[in-house]
Amino acid sequence: MLSTRNKKLGLVLFIFSIIYLYLSFQLPAYNLVPVDADAIPLVLGFLLMILSIVLFFIKDTKQDYEKQKSTLPENKKDTVMLITVAVFIIIYIVILQSFGFIISSLLFIFLTTLLLGYRRHIVNFIVSISVPIVFYYLFDTLLKISLPSGFLPF
Repeated sequence: MLSTRNKKLGLVLFIFSIIYLYLSFQLPAYNLVPVDADAIPLVLGFLLMILSIVLFFIKDTKQDYEKQKSTLPENKKDTVMLITVAVFIIIYIVILQSFGFIISSLLFIFLTTLLLGYRRHIVNFIVSISVPIVFYYLFDTLLKISLPSGFLPF
């Protein structure tokens, strides 16, 4: 039954989504907001559940190739890249409260995409500034969820 990696990972993600959804349903309800605090976790939990079911039934085409090559690749560049992105995530978490959501997200998105090899700097900057502003507006205005503003005046 669990002969491929997709099936194993799909089952693990399905179990995780059930636990996540159970905990999401335990969040307290608030009567004074238009969208409750559990709306986004519930949507993400159900999305994870659906995608894990899809992953379970997808045929793993790389199964034969991976059987031949059972050892992990020893590409140190990829390992360094993963560690660097993990450090960027930790730095983002640390500076989020003091710099605010917009500034820290702008820096994180711009520097991470730059590190991963995207070289169109103007497009990268436009995306890096517009995504945090749109998310800040969605959370602050529509969902009434406060995000850290940092040293910005709003």
